[in-house]
Amino acid sequence: MNRRAPELALLTGVLLAAPIGAFALWATGDVSRSVLTGAALLYPFAVYAVYHDDDPTTVLPPRAVAVAGTVAGAALVADAVTTGGAADATLRGTFLGLLVAAPAWTYAVMYAPARALPDGRVLLLAGAVGGGALLLVGLSLETPFGAAAALVLWITGAIAARTAGFAATPTARLGAVAGGVVLGVTVLFAALFAGSVSPAAVLSAVALALAPAVYYGLTVRTASFE
Repeated sequence: MNRRAPELALLTGVLLAAPIGAFALWATGDVSRSVLTGAALLYPFAVYAVYHDDDPTTVLPPRAVAVAGTVAGAALVADAVTTGGAADATLRGTFLGLLVAAPAWTYAVMYAPARALPDGRVLLLAGAVGGGALLLVGLSLETPFGAAAALVLWITGAIAARTAGFAATPTARLGAVAGGVVLGVTVLFAALFAGSVSPAAVLSAVALALAPAVYYGLTVRTASFE
């Protein structure tokens, strides 16, 4: 433990998140709000602990963190399915579930042994295909949660792929940014011509343009040292 006491910060987050989240569940019976409240309280302390700990894996094993994040995210999706029932409610639950699970998955990939990671191209392809499916479903249902979920999954998949060893060339990264802008503008113009400009269409265009740009911004600094 160093002078910044990262373990103490993590313990503080757990002691805040667990009882408050449990009380929220008992008082309201709302699983989604309770899980989101607990995550919002815990994650800032967890980020502080990971950032300041020389070896956070001694306290936060990557596999256990990934499982915990997956369980929390799955609880949000399951709650949306059982309480909302409709497809748009399920997409909202999927977005919230990804929002909670993505930080845990990112940590697990960043701190797991390199030999335990899948091929970076597989991670990138999985994120791209999964995000594309969510975006298309959101467009068909005219709900912006599909695009929001796609954006989270695309960025998470790209960061995971980068961590697992996939290194796109600077030209490829710039090409992805340009391609995202073109696709976003195409979606907007298609919605205009169809007379169906909706929040879902606008957010889908933004997500298509933003995801490659965010990835480029996150990787350009490290790429300059390659």
